[in-house]
Amino acid sequence: MVYENGREHYRNIMLKGKPTNKGMEELPGAWSTGEFGTMLVDLFSPATAASFELRGESKSSGQPALLYDFEVDQENSHWSVMVPSQTIRPAYRGSVWIDKSNHSVLRIEMQARRLPREFPLDKVESAVDYQYVRFSESQFLLPVHAETLSCQRGSSMCSRNVIDFRNYHKYTSESNIIFNPK
Repeated sequence: MVYENGREHYRNIMLKGKPTNKGMEELPGAWSTGEFGTMLVDLFSPATAASFELRGESKSSGQPALLYDFEVDQENSHWSVMVPSQTIRPAYRGSVWIDKSNHSVLRIEMQARRLPREFPLDKVESAVDYQYVRFSESQFLLPVHAETLSCQRGSSMCSRNVIDFRNYHKYTSESNIIFNPK
């Protein structure tokens, strides 16, 4: 996964530990996207028009936090939930933990609401945990763990995706352009 210019790009996808030329949408089973940065950016985007309400004080990974509940109406939702041949953008609600000392996001939980009866899933939930990760002399707040749960309508069959983000690398480069007049 590469996060570049505010977008997530998925490369070098493997199926059962072997490279595949298929895109994630073509692979069997459950998969998810957006946990690295898209979910966070979208939640606070004015276009999403999320309404926030302070629930109180809490902790996330031992950090003192302010806990806010939020809701996003379906018409403002950018969260795509896909199953074969169907995609919806549901209304959703959830909670966000904000670090009391520096106002950084520590955790986001969200649950789809009012999924259409004809949609094959009746439950979709997602959660992402963020922590500070050190790169040389600096620390950056990055996702470290994410989980997505989706359940088939009217059954106890559920899929759970667990993602652990690790082995972070920062790539930079510098260049000089020298013009040689003729």
